[in-house]
Amino acid sequence: MAAIALFLTGASAPAATFQRALAFTRDDGALFVRESGRTTRAAARAESYSWSPDGRRLAYVSPRGDVFVVDANGTHRGRLTRTPASEEAVDWSPGGRSLVIQRGSRLFVLGADGRNERFLTSGADPAWSRKGGKIAFIRGPAGTGDLYVVDPTGRGLQRLTTSDAIEAQPSWSPDGKQIAFVADTLGQTDLFTVDLRTKQVVQVTQDAEVESSPAWSPDGGSILYLGDRAGGGPLWSVPATGGVATPAGEASAATSFRLRPRLSPELPPDMDQRTPSDLTIQSSAGRYLLGFTSASDNIGIGPLAIVASRPSTAVPTMPASQRVRVSGGGVRTYSGIGALRFVIAYPHEHWHLMDFQRYELRRASDNALVVRDRKSGFCLADHWGHILGYLPGKPSRPVFRSNCGQHEPGSLDVAEGTSVGYTDRYPAFFHGQNLDVTNVPAGTYVLVHRTNPSLTLRELRYENNAASVLISLTRPDGRPSVKVLAACPGSEWCER
Repeated sequence: MAAIALFLTGASAPAATFQRALAFTRDDGALFVRESGRTTRAAARAESYSWSPDGRRLAYVSPRGDVFVVDANGTHRGRLTRTPASEEAVDWSPGGRSLVIQRGSRLFVLGADGRNERFLTSGADPAWSRKGGKIAFIRGPAGTGDLYVVDPTGRGLQRLTTSDAIEAQPSWSPDGKQIAFVADTLGQTDLFTVDLRTKQVVQVTQDAEVESSPAWSPDGGSILYLGDRAGGGPLWSVPATGGVATPAGEASAATSFRLRPRLSPELPPDMDQRTPSDLTIQSSAGRYLLGFTSASDNIGIGPLAIVASRPSTAVPTMPASQRVRVSGGGVRTYSGIGALRFVIAYPHEHWHLMDFQRYELRRASDNALVVRDRKSGFCLADHWGHILGYLPGKPSRPVFRSNCGQHEPGSLDVAEGTSVGYTDRYPAFFHGQNLDVTNVPAGTYVLVHRTNPSLTLRELRYENNAASVLISLTRPDGRPSVKVLAACPGSEWCER
């Protein structure tokens, strides 16, 4: 069993085989990240929090009950939810493109961009397994609570425990076969584990300690937890099969903690959607079109690289894959991220990545969808290098210069992409950069531009995939006219 040393206050360190970074909260609710002897505040207050599977970001619930995401160093803070009801808990999916949240006594799954929320089941304290994909949670009437698991689809509900104890804080073992949890029986709190296959419950501790925040060691051999035992500091380690607990480090300032997952070696892109610009209305064949410029910047730590191929010209589209660079060399390839189609829009005839961006006009009063685009797709290339300042990974010159197989409808394979520090930009009315507002009544609307709307592309962040403007649409003499009232970068919600 590997030794683990975790230090939250800078106290002298006992010997350790290795050290792990972690997030923790204090009595005032502030959320911190501790790594290599340095402590950084990630958020002013967090009611619940969870590490992203790549170890780079944290999702947390604010005191007002909304879910935010933030980089481990406290930068790039983004808001995911804005519902009247308050969220109480959050945990990330293994793939990083979804989260499970608790709202009251109900659990929901939503995308990492804050969209496509769906009801999962009733319960509390959700924890998403990093292996196998199941979600553990607590369910029961007031004063009780048993441990359950369910598939992310809402199917496969299983009850794992039946007792009179109040159970809480489920924590998955690294192999996804066991769950640690704390249970309060008549005022006595102890640490337990349960096996998913056999449903066998093992009592790991039996003492006067009040255990909390159970977390498995990376090898699954021990469980760390916070306690209130006098002497030695409140962070303890105990064999997962039960036994004598030993001090694991100084954590006297912490009220909860989460071990940071091992940092992913992948260097993904991050497509930051720019605010819609250059809004204008043109008439065409008796229709009125609202045109606009759309652009997204790659501000990630690696390029967005797309490869696609087809067996013959009899197949009209090319299934596309994304190639993600890995630190130290090499790439990982992910298939099924979309398709390329040859688009004829003279004089720019290219193979376009379909559904790379989408545009919507929504009513400002109730967010109801009014008009959706018919966009043909984007040709991804290093045509626009307009991101100023230093970005790690930005090449000194354009890399993706193939022009997406321009004038080559017979191509059997195409490679395209966007380097770090480059922009994919299409001007108003170019290749579908417009919405038909012929029958849209006068009023106040929100124009939303969204990159990677289905989250099929792997990115460093997803909450910055949308940007919007609040507009006033008037119709003097029947002809529509548009005026921008407010610009909202980084959000699909735009208000004055």
